Amino acid sequence: MSNALEIKSLGKEYRINKSEKFWALKALNLDLKEGEVLGLIGANGAGKSTLLKILSRITIPSEGTVKAYGKLASLLEVGTGFHPDLSGRENIYLNGSILGMSRQAISKRFEAIVDFAGVRKFLDMPVKRYSSGMFVRLAFSVAAHLDADILLIDEVLAVGDAEFQKKCLNRMEDIAKEQARSIIFVSHNMGAIHSLCDRVAWLDNGQLKALGKPNEIIEKYLEGLNQINENIAIHERKDREGDGRARFSQVNARNQANSILISAGEALSVDLQWDTSEPSAEIRIELHLFNSRGNYLSTFQKSLQAGQNSAKLTIPNLSLMPGKFFFNCHLYLDGIRADFVGRASYFEVVSDDWEQNEVAVQRQNPGVLLDHKWENFFDKG
Repeated sequence: MSNALEIKSLGKEYRINKSEKFWALKALNLDLKEGEVLGLIGANGAGKSTLLKILSRITIPSEGTVKAYGKLASLLEVGTGFHPDLSGRENIYLNGSILGMSRQAISKRFEAIVDFAGVRKFLDMPVKRYSSGMFVRLAFSVAAHLDADILLIDEVLAVGDAEFQKKCLNRMEDIAKEQARSIIFVSHNMGAIHSLCDRVAWLDNGQLKALGKPNEIIEKYLEGLNQINENIAIHERKDREGDGRARFSQVNARNQANSILISAGEALSVDLQWDTSEPSAEIRIELHLFNSRGNYLSTFQKSLQAGQNSAKLTIPNLSLMPGKFFFNCHLYLDGIRADFVGRASYFEVVSDDWEQNEVAVQRQNPGVLLDHKWENFFDKG
């Protein structure tokens, strides 16, 4: 099988200040086969987005080479290439042009793009009024209908609903398997990585730590995640994403006694504060709840008035099995992501009544705790 992409001794160095430098990527060697889906995993700040920006020619490497055998297109972040004041219709043409499509090619695929995105009803509305789900559906649909040989997809499916995520995964599988095109897929969704990818590359501190079959690499990666960034205050976190117009300064998940140890069935509160340079912008908060294995459990979102800099989420009855959990936190201004912090706040659920079992111990995979009862049935014979 021929290579679609070859990365040789790739490195990217940034200057932090006059005397200090930082290597976001160092001595990276990697290849992408024709018709292959390569998963790219790693903690925030591992170098995944830097690699995709180099491959997309947004930035240039400090050392090493990249050879692409075919036309390359990318979808790196929700909102990239979109203008918030333009309508969905206008942004299809704008984004398609940025991604290398001619106006004639965009017009030819316009109906397919709109149908796939499912936003026809809102097509002439400014996209700054779109929800994050509508935004990502339209952005993905444009990228998915390009004539690219290589498609780069960063963590954009996290804000889509479950039905659309499945639709996107099916589309990517069709692009790779039936159309024999190649994909590099970056995601924190290990289920999606496992089901879609042929191989997985694990980046850590800008270097390739492991490469191989999805189940083997994912298992190794998850083993080291349970306590990552757990003891670092959110205002000190450097591994964050977004355009920086706002930043979370506090995300604390606690019970009424201000403890991170939460009894099953007890109330949980999440206190959030943020700083912003645009107090007139519309605000939306999204919290995504995950268990210790990185499996997505639920989303909590709220649109707020401009000028607010704090909010509080309360879950009155925390129906979760004993184990560790964490929130990923997103902060949007006028529909564009200003800040994202993964594993922003941890908490642990405890219960005296829970009877541990072999499956839960082996998988270390806590989930929901459902109210239930047992009944005895006696043999009347």
